[in-house]
Amino acid sequence: MSNLTQQELLLKAQDQFNAMLDTIREHTESQTRTDQVERDVFSQFLEIGHTTLAAFIVGAGDGDEGEHIDREGTTLQRSDQPHRRVYHSIFGELEIHRFVYAPGPKKKIAYAPVDARLGLPRGEYSYVLEDWLEQFCVKEPFAEGASGLAAILNLRPSVRTAEVLNRRMAEHAESFRLGQAAAEIPPEAEILVATADGTSVPMHCDDRTSTPATQTGPKAGTTRRAYVGAVYNIAPFVRDADDILDELFREKASTRRPRPQQKRLWAEMAAGPQPSLCSGSERLFVELAIEVAQRDPDREQILVCLMDGERKLWDLQSEWLGRSVQILDFFHVLKRVREVSKFAESDSTRREQWVERQARDLLEGRVATVIRRWKRLSTKTGEPEDLVSALTYFENNRDRMHYDEYLLLGYPIGSGVAEGACRNLVKDRMDSTGMHWKLDGARAMLWTRALYLNDEWDDFVEFRIQREQQQLYQTAA
Repeated sequence: MSNLTQQELLLKAQDQFNAMLDTIREHTESQTRTDQVERDVFSQFLEIGHTTLAAFIVGAGDGDEGEHIDREGTTLQRSDQPHRRVYHSIFGELEIHRFVYAPGPKKKIAYAPVDARLGLPRGEYSYVLEDWLEQFCVKEPFAEGASGLAAILNLRPSVRTAEVLNRRMAEHAESFRLGQAAAEIPPEAEILVATADGTSVPMHCDDRTSTPATQTGPKAGTTRRAYVGAVYNIAPFVRDADDILDELFREKASTRRPRPQQKRLWAEMAAGPQPSLCSGSERLFVELAIEVAQRDPDREQILVCLMDGERKLWDLQSEWLGRSVQILDFFHVLKRVREVSKFAESDSTRREQWVERQARDLLEGRVATVIRRWKRLSTKTGEPEDLVSALTYFENNRDRMHYDEYLLLGYPIGSGVAEGACRNLVKDRMDSTGMHWKLDGARAMLWTRALYLNDEWDDFVEFRIQREQQQLYQTAA
């Protein structure tokens, strides 16, 4: 920090402000282009901000509270000389020189009065700078996030710093989530929906699993599963098979479709090799169950669980959301129908007609008819693997395929929210070319990005600051 007093720094800031006003007058006379004026004024504004923030910090004093002080039952000794602390603000770097207290010479600092008075963060970066940097980084790769901030503030935190800050913020994510009040639900949105899905995240070699590879995906053993869930409310929407078929095959989507209300996302990574009380997928369902209980403590709403056919997820649904109506996502079903169609029809036009007929039978409650038809087709075509797999899928999930009833009751039958969450929350940020994650880093990014996508970022940042201040100084900021 400068040796100037607070008053001297404030006078300097005033001179800088007057210089900025003179700059505006000069640009007016020279008819400078507006964007050039913006850049010039913003640069000067950062300088003024740096000076005024320095004046504020100097106003906190040097922290000298006497040679010895008693704190929490321990006698602490003042340092012989002020200690230097670097503080990176949005206006640039500042140095803070202040006395600190410790139990004795060469002992760990136990108390810094100036730090407590100013509410300084644990690390060198200001809370504002951390906030802005991590908002960039939950949306795009760490290097690009740091570059984005540099383009505005002319400072460039390292990628390593951005990663560490993300993990540090994520330490408070679960506590924040558990402490949130129940969402306010419009009375017409009487159906409560829980949905979940899984997707893969590319990992560093130390954090990989034996996840099988797909034909188009990463090599076996290079990924770990991420499980994404969402809870939302929605108004009933009564339809029939023709409405769904028009939307699927004739691009006649209904204009009156209700929108999900108060959607909240969460995600968990599959657990690592260390002992854990529960797996990542189970942790996700615990979170979903908590959210459901908060929204509907008296169990008055209709609860629907809408997922694809992954057996593990349905087992967890039975354990944690056992009262829900189970619905197999129809769009995953339709994908299976299209896979089977290649064995039924060779002509592309007739194949699409065949797919529509199967879809109508399923939507009108004739699941058993489709299964019998496909069994005959399987025998006729030599029991090809895709067809046998589709039959098994239908037989295992037929109790979740009463689509005629679901449509009549106005229930949703497509888990687009979960699939969209897998893409928006996981794939768009964590599966770009060349990315490989450590388990802790992947979990931290999932948690912080979920809060960002839930529009809870500002509340989370304030919660995290209050928690850290309590830990550092035994008082909320």
